[in-house]
Amino acid sequence: MKVLEELMKVERAAFENIDDSLRVAATLSARRDSSVYSGHFPDHPVTPGVLMIQAVVELLSQATGKHLKLQKVNNVKYLAMMGPDDIDDCTLAATITPDNVASAAYTKADKTYAKIKLTLTTVSLKL
Repeated sequence: MKVLEELMKVERAAFENIDDSLRVAATLSARRDSSVYSGHFPDHPVTPGVLMIQAVVELLSQATGKHLKLQKVNNVKYLAMMGPDDIDDCTLAATITPDNVASAAYTKADKTYAKIKLTLTTVSLKL
């Protein structure tokens, strides 16, 4: 599953290089018709944490133009449940360093839903 196609949509994104690191800030919207929400959980949809992590990997892959893969979850703090209404106008801010260490946060207004730290690896695509 490609999370940024099936579950969330990037409405707009801004990129900035800071001290050899790349910072991305993306404004999201929810795809309410996703089968994930019908099964997780009926009548009270919640975005699975593992898919929130995968969205970070996908966003940074798009931003860097590299095929990135999760190598290690260094730290994750889920601070609030995030449903489709919470995703709308939510900001996913992520930074990746030259050694592929990433940090990210999902925020909306003054509320933080998750703080994530990952180690990624670049995968070479073989044809």
